[in-house]
Order: sequence, then C-alpha cells, then structure tokens
Amino acid sequence: MPIQSGNPPDIITLNAWKGLNQQSKRGSIDDEEEWWNENLFAIGPGNLRTCWGRGPVIYTAPAGTLIWRIFFGFYGNQTPQFGAPPPGAMGWMFLSDGTIDEVDINTGQVTGLRAAGAAWGPATYPQLWASAKVWRPAFVGSQVGQQGGVLFGSPAGLYAWDGATLSPPGSPAPDWLTDLQESDPEAPIPPMPSGLPGIYAMEVYQSRLWVAGKDVISFSAPSNGADFSTINGGGSLGYFGDRLVYSYMDLCQSSGFLYCFGDSSTDMIWNLSLVGSGTVEAPFTTNFIYSNVDPQVGQRFPRPIGRIGRYMATFNGAGIFLMEGGEGRPIGDKVSSLWNTLNTATYLPTFAPANMFGFRVLLLNGRFTDPWGVTRNLLLMWHPTKGHEFWSVASQGVELTNIGSYEQDSLMIPYGTDGTNLYQLFARPDPTLIKRLSTKSLRGKDAAQLGIKNSKRIYCELDDNDGRGVQITGQVTSGGGGVPGGVQGIDFELAPGANTGIIPSPISGAGIWATVDLQSFSPDFTIERIHLSAEERTLFGA
Repeated sequence: MPIQSGNPPDIITLNAWKGLNQQSKRGSIDDEEEWWNENLFAIGPGNLRTCWGRGPVIYTAPAGTLIWRIFFGFYGNQTPQFGAPPPGAMGWMFLSDGTIDEVDINTGQVTGLRAAGAAWGPATYPQLWASAKVWRPAFVGSQVGQQGGVLFGSPAGLYAWDGATLSPPGSPAPDWLTDLQESDPEAPIPPMPSGLPGIYAMEVYQSRLWVAGKDVISFSAPSNGADFSTINGGGSLGYFGDRLVYSYMDLCQSSGFLYCFGDSSTDMIWNLSLVGSGTVEAPFTTNFIYSNVDPQVGQRFPRPIGRIGRYMATFNGAGIFLMEGGEGRPIGDKVSSLWNTLNTATYLPTFAPANMFGFRVLLLNGRFTDPWGVTRNLLLMWHPTKGHEFWSVASQGVELTNIGSYEQDSLMIPYGTDGTNLYQLFARPDPTLIKRLSTKSLRGKDAAQLGIKNSKRIYCELDDNDGRGVQITGQVTSGGGGVPGGVQGIDFELAPGANTGIIPSPISGAGIWATVDLQSFSPDFTIERIHLSAEERTLFGA
C-alpha cells in the first residue's frame, strides 16, 4: 500500500480564465489571470478554447509588388441575397506599384482594376496614406443609376470604381455617385473632383463624402460625392489651434457624430443643417458644429481606428484608448508592457474587429517583443464583455503586415496579409499553430502564501473538439523560500477519440511559489481547469 502523507494537500484550481496581465509582475497578478496566453480564447469559466489558424491563400500579389494596404466592402448584388457564397464580398489590395487589385474574397477571382494604372500614391513609407469607402451598394433589381460603387482616396486624389469603370480625378463622374440622372436629367455630367487636400482619410456622413488631408477637411454636397462646390452645399475647413500636432489620421461616424481623429487629439462634427435655395443669390450653405472631444487622446498612426460596435479604439504613445461618447478611456493597461515594445520599423499597427466563437473581439496587429525577448508579429485581442473586459494574444504563423475585416449580416470576418498573400484569419483548426499558457507564480491564499510547499501533482481537465487527440507539454517551476526549487517536465495527452478527460502528471519541487507553462500544437481543444496540488511543510523563516 502506498505511503500516505500526514499533511492534506492544498489544491489551487484555475478555471475562471480572466485574461492576460502583462502590466504586473508574474507573482502579483490575480490567480485566475494568465501571465501569458497565446491562441487560447476564454469563452467563459471552464472554457478556454484554442484559437484557429489562417485559411488558404485567397490572393497573391503580382511578381515584383507587395500588398501595402487592404480594404474590404460590398457594393453590388452579384448573386441573390442569402446565396452561397455571400454575394459580392470584395477586398481591395493597394499594391506597392500604385495600382489596386479587386479580389472576390469568397471565390478568389481578381478583377483587372490594375490595368487602369496607378490609382493611389505617392507612396511614402511607412505612412502609405490611402482609404477606401463604399458610397452605395447596388439596389436589388438595379437599373441605370442604381448600381453601386466604391471610392478610393490617397494623396493622388479621389477615384470612383463600380466594378467595370475606374473614374480618376477630372474624368466624368459616374451617376451612382452624383444621382443627377434621377434628380436632374438635363444637368451636365460633372467631373470627378480635383484639387482635394490630399486624401488621408474618408467617411460617408449625413449623405455626404468627407475627406481629410493633413490639416484640412472637405465635404461634398448632399447625396453627391463628386460635388464639393460651396454653392451646392460643399466646402472645406482648415484646422486652427495647437491640439493637432501633425495631421488628421482618420474620420469615423458613430451615433450621429463625425469624429475627426488627429495624431494627438479628437474632435467631432455634428448638428448639420443646409440653408439657402441653391441659387446664385442664395447659394446653399452647410452649417455644423465643430467641437473638441479630447485634447490629449488621438490616433498615432495613419491607419483606421478600431471599430467595436458604436465605440472606437485608438492607439497612441500613451497606450490604447476606447472613445465612448465624449471620453477617451484607457483600456490597454493589462498589455502595457507589450504595447511599449511596439516596433514600427517594418510596418505600422492596424485594428480589425472580428467574430470568434460567437463573441465579438477587437484585434490589434503589430510587431511586439514577447516576454522571452523574441520580436515577432502578434495580434493583441481585446474582449469587450461588459463587466469583464480582458485581453489575450493570438498569432497566425506568418508575419502579418496589415489586417482588416469584411462585415455582412453583422458578422465581422478578419483578413490579413503578409505583404505577398491574403488570408482569412482564424478560419480553421490548425495543427501547426502554437498554443501557449503561462500562469501566475502561484502561492495560495492567506497564510499559505508564505508557506514552503512540496509540489505533488498537476491535473488538466481537457476536451477534444477536433477528434485528432490532444497533447500538451510544459513544465512546472518551483522556487523561493531558501530551499532547492526545481523544474519538472509535464505532459498531458488525450488519445484520439477520447472526447474528455482529467489527466494527472506527477511533479516534484519545493518552494513558496510554482509557475505552470504549457504549450501545444494540437488543432482544437478546450482546457476546462488546471489543478495544482502541493503539501505545506513549514512557514518560511520559521
């Protein structure tokens, strides 16, 4: 009969999965937080599921070019609504030679938009100013004037594209952008606007097109994205003041306001009104209120801000902020040590919302240095669950230089590029994608925190969601208290076909604290709980 210890074991159970904490030291975070969590998605207590990996290549850039910016949208009913695949989901690849490729992200079909020549630039690395915005989708049963189109903007000007014709600055504006064929069939066809103030960002707000240059915002006449004349209600406003240090970075409308994000401040436009009769004697004039939201929180980089519902996230030198109404609230505290390692020498960070396992998250892609000193591509993942906001980290096995999302039926599907290929992200279980979990330096509660303990067993409760089996390896490290600690290898294995199990692994080592570090390449599994068992021997210093 095995010898039994007279000391009952202390068991520390981890199952709440409260998220990543890289703000505090490893011994000071909450027991249920993770010191490191990579490609493990906390669905709820007792449900820490593996993230999926990227899908197959959808598009490859032509030889000699790189994908520098990516945008997504829908502007035409190519197949019936609710058809399969979803109709008209498009991606626009802004390439390093100044041309654009349009890609059907469901079929991979590439439209020859590149044949029209350069449509964006000049390219200034790493800023690469560019924007794309759908003006309108096609109406069901569309007729002439009802087809949809998308607008491309850059310092080279404003371009319109409807799937067949690219309209550059100075060329005749398409009717779907002006609506003149329906409202005034006798009116002359206006040209696409020229001389707009560079185009760093675009937005459609109150049926008008708004474009931002370095420190100027221009807006079109109502329902006419090609007419910026003041007589018809268009116009421009220059920036005056000391809050905009360098330039506007993005425009974004939400909850009835147009937010104007500078590099170090945020303003908003609201309460639009159109006065006048449209005659020479009484031209239309657009009035609105332009006011400051936050004088110290802005968007540091020339990339779209993050959209998560009706709220907006920005990144800057001070951290990551969520814009809620008139307040920029910091949300990046728990990933502050990661954010402070951001490396922008190769590419700039980008946001993308995504739906995963029925939950909406916000992804922040960038090049960071992990806790082991390795600088690599990571996706910081913010989970905005009300009352339980938290962070985790993901990766996709390639160096993603840009990410974005396509939205349809209220689902946000994330995509990313490594500069050469376009992928759907988190598309399928991946047996090559590493999953990592590192716990707090666990010490127990109350008086047990200063007790020297002998580690005995560690248990892992697992579920196999894929059927190919699960294998997790790692180590338990013990130390502290002036006694020999130790590093003990551990291994948990769930055989193929075994759906669930509670798997023990013997460990040894003594000390005040113990850490658990796990890793796996198994394609799709769930960690329900981890139990660490130890015997208390004596109080440290007694």
